[in-house]
Amino acid sequence: MAIHKKRLLGEFKRAINFGRRHLEDIFIFQNFSGNLYRKRILEHAETLPPLCSEDSALVKQLRQDGVAITSCNDLAINSTPLFLEFAYKIKEKLSREKPGNVFKELFLLASPSLVSNHSEIFLWGLNEKFLNIAETYLELPVAYHGMYFHRDFANVKPAKSKLWHRDMEDYRSLKIIVYLNDIYDESCGPMQFIPKSMGEKALKKLGRNYGYIEDSLMQSLIPSHSWQSCLGPEQTVILMDTAQLFHRGKVPRSADRFAIFFDYTSRYPKRPYYCKSSLPKEKMLSLASGLSDQQIKALFWRDVVD
Repeated sequence: MAIHKKRLLGEFKRAINFGRRHLEDIFIFQNFSGNLYRKRILEHAETLPPLCSEDSALVKQLRQDGVAITSCNDLAINSTPLFLEFAYKIKEKLSREKPGNVFKELFLLASPSLVSNHSEIFLWGLNEKFLNIAETYLELPVAYHGMYFHRDFANVKPAKSKLWHRDMEDYRSLKIIVYLNDIYDESCGPMQFIPKSMGEKALKKLGRNYGYIEDSLMQSLIPSHSWQSCLGPEQTVILMDTAQLFHRGKVPRSADRFAIFFDYTSRYPKRPYYCKSSLPKEKMLSLASGLSDQQIKALFWRDVVD
């Protein structure tokens, strides 16, 4: 009964958000929101953080293609060894868990309690290097929505995030994805995307109410040889604008895929009701000691008064 009520509540919330989203698509609201967004970017332009040349190159690549690829090693973050140590501990724990029905479940997530017990992983995404990259790319103060540790099951039927889609939270958003196993070909389940210019053409044909897109429909719009895969060895790091690009996590065939996703938007997201932290607020408060003002504002962005 409790599970049934929870499912009904989830469906009710989705219906409300669906209605709100389509109300916002009415021209007068869309025009007002777009003008306010551009005004905020102009006002924030003089206060963007300075970046080193390597980070500037990542932002340049993001602006050009909507995606940039690097590695844990090349990012040269001091806390990375500790981050990886605990990441592999969680990977080992998740790899031992047996899902109830692998053909119905797309993936297994590390629980909030498991993540908070290994807080170095959550806090790695709150590193000021990432916040500065995100703020410079988004051109607005950044909100950090936490991280999701995925074990993606092999050979399941594609659904939801395994289908082509664009995220709806904001005009631009940033996901930082860390592979925890080698992703050398499509059988390994890489992150995939449609090149930005082609995606815009597809969007014009699809209109507003497209939702998740099956391969057959996407192939009728964009030939599959144009679909791009993000390949690389273990500890590859992908930065992707998941609001600007059609993307998906391809279902792995050869083995389960392990990856960590860190989520960022501006502090003024277009659709804040789609934004939620991966940890409850009381858990985040327990991690707040020792954080900088920049990190506190990114973590508790809803409480920031400008």
